[in-house]
Amino acid sequence: MEALRLFKYSRISTFIVLNKIDKVLWDVQPEGYPNTIRWNAGHVYITAEDFLHDADCNYTVTKPEWLKLFIDGTSPMDWRNKEVPSSEEIMLALKEQEERINIHFQDKLKQQASIARDVNGMLLETVDSSVQFVTWHEGIHLGFMNGLNKLFQSDSSIQELVRSR
Repeated sequence: MEALRLFKYSRISTFIVLNKIDKVLWDVQPEGYPNTIRWNAGHVYITAEDFLHDADCNYTVTKPEWLKLFIDGTSPMDWRNKEVPSSEEIMLALKEQEERINIHFQDKLKQQASIARDVNGMLLETVDSSVQFVTWHEGIHLGFMNGLNKLFQSDSSIQELVRSR
């Protein structure tokens, strides 16, 4: 159960940061940054869906159409002429996902993964290790989003964009 408590803590932290960021900034991609707030938030969502489905094949992936937008190797630069989910849709999906994960996995953490995943030499062989990985992964992207937000707050041209909307 500790892994699920940590997951919930990480998700609450993600919501705190995302709620601080003006929605007009979700698609700002500063020079030298590979992705945006929208991409990072969607990537957190879809990575958890992908890894946790492999941990337990009975876990249903919702929004599989988001895979092509947010999975590793994708970029907001690829979104030209594509419909992408709104910030509200992503926030709602993250909230709903948190609830689904807590309910679905509460008694399954000790189980072997349906499909073991190798992440750069680290083998995720149990449901627990998969939940721990997605929690760690979310923390990494939370750091990226927090860093982008700090950059946005310190950049006068970006602040002008927010004021002009």
